Amino acid sequence: METKNVALIGANKEGLSLLPLLLSDKKTHICMIADTNKDAMLFKLSELGYRLSAGLGITATTDLNDIRKFSGLDIIINTLSDPAIGTFLESAEFRDVEKLGALSARLLWGIRTAAPSDAVAANRVGEQTNLLGSLREIVDAVRLTVDRRELLSVILKLATESTRAERGSIMLISHEENMLRVEIAKGMDEEVVRKIRVPLGEGISGKVARDGKAILLSGQAREEEFSRPMERRDVKSAMCVPLVVNGEVIGVVNVSSNESAHDFTNEDLAFLTSLAGLAAEVIQRSNEFERLRVDAAKFTFWKDVSAIMSTHLPINARLTEVARKLVEIIPGLTCFIYLYDEDMGRLFLKSASIRDAKGAGQMSLRPGEGMEGNAMTSLHDVFLVDRTSEPLVKRVYMSLPMVSHGTLVGVINAQLVSQYGLSKYHEVFLKDIRNLVAESVYEFKRAEGEKLISRKMFAVDEAGLEMISIKDPKRLMPIIATTPAAVLGAEGSLLRLNQDGSILYHTVAAFGLDDKAVREKFMPIEKETVLETLRKDEPVKREFSEEASPYVRSVLCYPFKVKGVTVAVLTLFNKSGEESFYPCAFSKSDVDTVTRFAVYVEKALINSLDGHIVYHGDEKTPPPASPIAVFEKKAVMEMNRAKRSDKKLVIATVQMQWRGEGFAGDLVSFENKFVAAVKKRTRIFDVGVRLEKDTFGFLFLDTGDDILKLHGALAEAIMTDAALNKAFAEGTVEVRTGKAVYPDDGETFAALFDKASARRRFEISKDFEKDFDAAL
Repeated sequence: METKNVALIGANKEGLSLLPLLLSDKKTHICMIADTNKDAMLFKLSELGYRLSAGLGITATTDLNDIRKFSGLDIIINTLSDPAIGTFLESAEFRDVEKLGALSARLLWGIRTAAPSDAVAANRVGEQTNLLGSLREIVDAVRLTVDRRELLSVILKLATESTRAERGSIMLISHEENMLRVEIAKGMDEEVVRKIRVPLGEGISGKVARDGKAILLSGQAREEEFSRPMERRDVKSAMCVPLVVNGEVIGVVNVSSNESAHDFTNEDLAFLTSLAGLAAEVIQRSNEFERLRVDAAKFTFWKDVSAIMSTHLPINARLTEVARKLVEIIPGLTCFIYLYDEDMGRLFLKSASIRDAKGAGQMSLRPGEGMEGNAMTSLHDVFLVDRTSEPLVKRVYMSLPMVSHGTLVGVINAQLVSQYGLSKYHEVFLKDIRNLVAESVYEFKRAEGEKLISRKMFAVDEAGLEMISIKDPKRLMPIIATTPAAVLGAEGSLLRLNQDGSILYHTVAAFGLDDKAVREKFMPIEKETVLETLRKDEPVKREFSEEASPYVRSVLCYPFKVKGVTVAVLTLFNKSGEESFYPCAFSKSDVDTVTRFAVYVEKALINSLDGHIVYHGDEKTPPPASPIAVFEKKAVMEMNRAKRSDKKLVIATVQMQWRGEGFAGDLVSFENKFVAAVKKRTRIFDVGVRLEKDTFGFLFLDTGDDILKLHGALAEAIMTDAALNKAFAEGTVEVRTGKAVYPDDGETFAALFDKASARRRFEISKDFEKDFDAAL
């Protein structure tokens, strides 16, 4: 074993009392004694002429920074209780240096100086008895209970080094789970340790915890008895003893060895049992102290959080204060708080404990992205321990979803970097605080939501009263188109009106569509959505991914009715979030807002257009069915017939778009040629319907692949007209087709029509190259 370089902080009585123990270990070199108190005992003795021997090579100093200058330092023993020194030792320079308290050092060096060798095995029992006497010193020590993790580490080291075990662990009973949990372990991966749960009565540890009786296994251990906490076929010898306080088992101590030449004896078991008896008292006191300390901190924190969340500061500022309060209680913690936006379906970073969090900007996460996104979708707490190569530094990453009243409101993400990791008390503390913050955020969002709805309804009422008094349709239509867009925060809108009772809905007003590129991306989606709205006779919301539609991300289409007949359709697109520039989905609340607006629209249309609009029906005569309704009725009838006869059918749609100017006459010519070509290729019982001005729907019965008929008709119509062929090649004319097969693509008309409406651009060379000659 190589020599360990040790720095001792504290030139007082307690520090100097460690010198004989440390100097007696030949593998330990005390390189420095430091104390900022110039009146400490060592310096007073020096003034009186009593100095440390120069042969010891020990430097005495009143400047703690001298410790930084020493290279190759392995251990720092801090015998002082000054919090400032604790902060000093957390510096990056000491990250790889082991840090111990005075009593921990006394115990560990007691083990080293008294550890038996094979030559003196006969004195082993007596030496172990002396170690137990040393341990009793800490039973009444209160100061060590402040650092519970260090206490457990010392006890485990004492247990493993005294018995010469390679592995060991201390497991305590979690009464909430009725299971054993590993508190600290030697020779096991930290991430594995956090996940281990052993039910009482199962495995060696579970049986000892349930029965309260120690177990000694010598020789090859039976595999089934080591199925928990993990399978260890290499274990040759093992001991497990209960931790008992006042007749109650609070946990177990496990040690094991894989050296075939080293079998634990009954003397080892007796020693470990005695050690466990003393250690149990210390652990119990430490648990009680830690519990009281955490409860007190939790109560204080709850009061602080309640006061912070009750202020009139912006929510970001409130949550930032909460995050910084958390890191004050848990040293080494860095905290980030995300809030969930229901409309956008994303988490947005709102606050952090770090000072320059504003540099993160509008950071957002989708479901499944990172630990936070996974916690958002699973609603389960996530804890990960970094497998670091630094033995004295542990990193824990955690994401805790905030749920209140069954609703996700956000996620707390935290990172902990410390020597001892995350204690179970701090883990429970974080979970409890998470619930408190979630409740506060839920109440805030509920109150803000109610205020927002009130503001929207007030704006709707104000605009609605103005609309009712307008007689001029040219003034009315822009107000109908723009008011919902302004109230809901939509990027643009388009209003269509059916004034003559035909199947066509003409554009009468638009907002946010001045850009040609935006119009070209929006119009195909708008027409598909209008068709779906007319078919369903109800509002339709649609949302698109960035990959599928980079320009138009969300759409809301609403039918305005007069006397029960849909006479106008309003389509809104790209709603923006309240605190973000990202487009988001339209919500149910948005539909409710437009529904309120529709009441005023109906009255305004009657007042402005009465006598100029055909309603098609009264109480005795129902309005004629729309083309899409006729198409749906026929399709459903044929689908039922196909189901009975176990056959297929195809629903197809064709949409023709003219992107150039001056092609209105060519459009009629092209459509006539297309219809004629379709008639030549279809059977008498196939169905074709004009669904809208530029859209056709088709039913091909008793087949699963008749889209070729449409492609052939399109190819013929394009190739037999030179002007159209040129326009098609230049992209001035664009034709899009889509199809769905029953029952392969769905068993309802809605599902099939949605798939058939997901059209792609028709290309002769790609879609009809092989069969063009046959089609002609």
